[in-house]
Amino acid sequence: MTVVRVVGSLDPTAAWDGTRLFSDDDLGPGTVIPERLRGAAVAVRGDEANGWRLLRDPLGIDKLFWVRDRDRGIVVSARPRRLVDAGHRFEDVFSIPSGTVIDIAGENDDPRLRSIVPSSWFAGEGAGRSDIEEIGSRIRITLQSYLDALASRLRPKNVFVCLSGGLDSSGIAAIARQVFPAAVAVSFDLKRSGGSSSDDRDAAERVARDLTMPLRAVTVTEDELLDHLDTVLIEGIDWRDFNVHAALVNAALAQAIARERDKADVTLVLTGDLANEFLVDYEPESYGDGTYYRLPRLRPAALRTSLVRGLDTCNREIGIFSAFDLHLVQPYAVAVDEYLRLPEGFLRREDRKQVLSRAIFGSLVPDHVYTRKKVRAQIGSTDGGGTLAACLDRGIDQRWLRRRFCELHEIADEGELDRFMRAGRYRSAVPSPAER
Repeated sequence: MTVVRVVGSLDPTAAWDGTRLFSDDDLGPGTVIPERLRGAAVAVRGDEANGWRLLRDPLGIDKLFWVRDRDRGIVVSARPRRLVDAGHRFEDVFSIPSGTVIDIAGENDDPRLRSIVPSSWFAGEGAGRSDIEEIGSRIRITLQSYLDALASRLRPKNVFVCLSGGLDSSGIAAIARQVFPAAVAVSFDLKRSGGSSSDDRDAAERVARDLTMPLRAVTVTEDELLDHLDTVLIEGIDWRDFNVHAALVNAALAQAIARERDKADVTLVLTGDLANEFLVDYEPESYGDGTYYRLPRLRPAALRTSLVRGLDTCNREIGIFSAFDLHLVQPYAVAVDEYLRLPEGFLRREDRKQVLSRAIFGSLVPDHVYTRKKVRAQIGSTDGGGTLAACLDRGIDQRWLRRRFCELHEIADEGELDRFMRAGRYRSAVPSPAER
């Protein structure tokens, strides 16, 4: 019988079938394959008597890696670094593919592989412009129902909402305020000369006042921010500048939340992440003589597919907050079906986020949020700077990040990074007993 051994803790599961949250018992060997599963999920359950089940959610939000161990069968972990620390080579590490259920029943049996990604996910081009209000309504109902389910199952005493003052985070804050009346907003900022605040901080404070939510202001120096670099590279499992910079912001927020929570109680953190991928809401940023965060030049629907596929290698949220023992949830993940029904013509509209957000949130979100110019969390203000500048001014560019990632994971050949991550996917394979 094959033995599956877990190194370290796995990321929290917050999977939902549209009606209820999955429990650990729902995801073990011998249970029905969860064809309808939305949100973050990872499972490694079983024993030598009953076999094993390995599961990873369809979007690849939670991560799961494995290596073959000649003595102990299959070794799995949520982070490659843990496998390296356990004596395995990074070059031998594979990811469990997104959206798969793997049953390993016995030493002579091949694993039974099932996909839980519906084939219709990327065929949602049928909705017309007149359907946007209906799609928005369904998204709102989905988000509300999901947060209600989280409240009922987890019963968290401490709830925090990461709030930038933009549409995505403000929408989650508005619904969270209804479901979790004691929820606290948290806002990131870098200390600036003269004590001025960023556009994001000003906007977050205004939204929190309008929603009558208390706001925890997290303001750090550049040194304090960059102290998190190694944590971000290990837990984020990424060296690309955009994700590293966003993860640094999240690390500062996570550290502040962890310091004031009651460890005896469940602490839930909500973010507005993922809506940008679903709506293709990304633009490059300029600093000095350079342009950063460029995306492939694809038509909107193809770019959306690429961005959603790329969530397999995005761990800037759950990975970072998990490092501080916090249960982070990205509510937009459960509404992915509705977002992917938006037609390409709608994705070409410059006002697509404002139009859809009004259909989702209506008057729940203050009107000034709909008219605010978008600012990236890594920038903070329309006049630039922020985390992007803090890194580049100290020589922490893309080359530096690649080298440091290699050092932390004991990788001798930097070219291994391009073999480990390609086209938005980690190097993946399905483990089988025959491969031991």
